[in-house]
Amino acid sequence: MKKNLFNKFITKVIPSLAEQSANLDKEEQEEQEKFTPNPNDPADVTFAKVFTNNGGKFFYCDNIEEFYYHLKQLLQESKWEFPYCSNDKLKELLEPTKLSFETDYKIADSSINTCEFLIAFNGSVMVSGEQTKNLKIEHLPEAMIIIAYTSQIVKNISEGLRGIQNKYGKSRPSLVTTIRTKESITTMSDSDRAKDLHIFLIEDYKEHR
Repeated sequence: MKKNLFNKFITKVIPSLAEQSANLDKEEQEEQEKFTPNPNDPADVTFAKVFTNNGGKFFYCDNIEEFYYHLKQLLQESKWEFPYCSNDKLKELLEPTKLSFETDYKIADSSINTCEFLIAFNGSVMVSGEQTKNLKIEHLPEAMIIIAYTSQIVKNISEGLRGIQNKYGKSRPSLVTTIRTKESITTMSDSDRAKDLHIFLIEDYKEHR
């Protein structure tokens, strides 16, 4: 992944692809084209483009210190004071932030979690019962923060399912599903898996994924 591309996603508000091109001057159109998915893009670039164009909030973090900084900034700006987190290992990772977590997901104002994979072709997040503790997606807070690593990006759902099979073997977790942004939902049947998604992508320097 080229870091300067991800930095552009962080520092620039990306024009919506739904915006009328007639309202854009030539320079704006050229800038918009940079963030339009291309069949030749690697999986990580495709994911970043599709997810962001579908209304997702995307933060690329070169290291764990950058992640802590951007996470605290997001929580402060969004005025989320009681995030829900059910993952003990993730809580350990987040100890330097000194966050206080709400134990009841029903009254939390947001949630922080990990995922199995990030799906490039449609910009979705693949999770399982390992992350959700077997809660249904619709029961979790509307605002959802996902912490992932660059090595977790795969091209499509099939590749993600194979990755889960290889990871867990016969102990495959239940409730494997994908979460999407509200703007990417086209049918009512998918609406229960739509969230206000914020993804923090941490570079872990694994080239083979």
